[in-house]
Amino acid sequence: MVLGEVVIVLGVICYIAMRVISALKLKYKKPFNWLKELIRMLVVVYTFMVISVTLFPLVLLGDNTYGINSFRSLNYIPLMSIFSDIEQIGTAYDGDTLFMLKLIVKNVGGNILLLMPLGFFAPMLLDMYKRLKNTLLLGLVAALSIECLQFIELLFGIGMGRVVDIDDVICNVIGTVLGFLIYRMIFAILSKDMTHYL
Repeated sequence: MVLGEVVIVLGVICYIAMRVISALKLKYKKPFNWLKELIRMLVVVYTFMVISVTLFPLVLLGDNTYGINSFRSLNYIPLMSIFSDIEQIGTAYDGDTLFMLKLIVKNVGGNILLLMPLGFFAPMLLDMYKRLKNTLLLGLVAALSIECLQFIELLFGIGMGRVVDIDDVICNVIGTVLGFLIYRMIFAILSKDMTHYL
């Protein structure tokens, strides 16, 4: 079994090593922007955390049971799984309404929160993402990429009981847009003097 925590640690170590080497090379060419470097570091850690949460753990020596049944774990009808969960409130899990509500909030809220930092950090690093439509497109591409990789894991039988769901994509994109709006709101409030640091 391959754990996501290992990927996070190795990825961050490799990134730090590359940035240290890069910083030493550029030391006498231009000033080092510590704020932007901190933001980049946060983005790298966040990216590896998303990879860890969405694509790991992997079962490399398992059978291909999931691969055979992978299309049963595929929902391409928008909002179907969310409405299905709502309909089961009061009947599923022996009628435990509170547990079902928590499950729905965890699933929907978790998928919204997953890509919210993407919408927040992207416009800080690249000017092209200061436009909402570009950030929205970035969130869509990221969300679709995650679902496609999860489906590939299912096909090869190395993903542990994942469900590839268009509703996850919808929630991810909503999260990206919310992150962007939070970015716009915060930086509209802060002094305009900060803009030359970002």
